[in-house]
Amino acid sequence: MAPRLGATMDHRRWDSVTIEKADSGRFDARFVMSAASPDRVRDTIDPASFDAIASKGAPLIALFNHDTSKIIGAWSELTRRTDKLVGGLTLAGTQLGQMVRQLISDGVPLGASIGFRAKGIENPQGGIHWSDLDLIECSIVATPAHPRAVQIAKSYGITLECLATSGASVAARKRAALAIVAAKRAVK
Repeated sequence: MAPRLGATMDHRRWDSVTIEKADSGRFDARFVMSAASPDRVRDTIDPASFDAIASKGAPLIALFNHDTSKIIGAWSELTRRTDKLVGGLTLAGTQLGQMVRQLISDGVPLGASIGFRAKGIENPQGGIHWSDLDLIECSIVATPAHPRAVQIAKSYGITLECLATSGASVAARKRAALAIVAAKRAVK
């Protein structure tokens, strides 16, 4: 069913992920949760909506694949960086939370997908331009849509300096270094 111009509806947005060490020990991972630029289906988001979300300051539920029975943790410190929404993910100690933590640690490509209610109108690219977002949740998913979303995952105490001097393999050090550089570029 196609949305009517000016209609309010629930929507999900999938975003791709790259892994990098987080600078803070407060989170298991930091994600660019969404961006204003067109996603795979040409939808866009008004970046001013990210300011309103960030100003609420309340924690946000983290789900696995938008399944409300699969709570994996909580998002906090949501902020707008240029035209991106960034948040810190703290994973629960449950088996599912531990599984997601291991997937992140193993470098498995995951994605972020926001679930929200918003007002939308058709945009020139052929998608919907969403405004006045009411963010309901953000999920970790396997099928991302937005090319600009980036995950900045905590490497559980591993830094570039200790990788260079530790017993980590050359391939592991190279993967970690490339991931850190790519994610730093993406969040600037």
